[in-house]
Amino acid sequence: MTICKKSIYIIKGTDDSIEDFLKAVEILGIVKDIKIQKLEDKECDILSNLTNNQKKILNYAKKFGYYDYPRKITSEELSEKTGINKDVILESLRKAEKRIITRILEDDFI
Repeated sequence: MTICKKSIYIIKGTDDSIEDFLKAVEILGIVKDIKIQKLEDKECDILSNLTNNQKKILNYAKKFGYYDYPRKITSEELSEKTGINKDVILESLRKAEKRIITRILEDDFI
């Protein structure tokens, strides 16, 4: 039985430095198949598909400990601290989380 291992690496650099890297990998002989795709910086940013409001609320949630375990702040307290309606916070966080998780689990990304 053959085990197929798929790894994706994002390498940032100039065309020359990427070419040098690929030559070194070829010399080592550890890569059997390689696909090269040029991405814009924005495409590499996992948060690029979030709205500005979702990013703002996600940052507040992280900053104030909403994602800590145990939580340092509830959604109600986060609402009071930021002046944003609790329902808006919860909806924005759920949509942002869904977009992030979907992006991570896309076949092309992993």
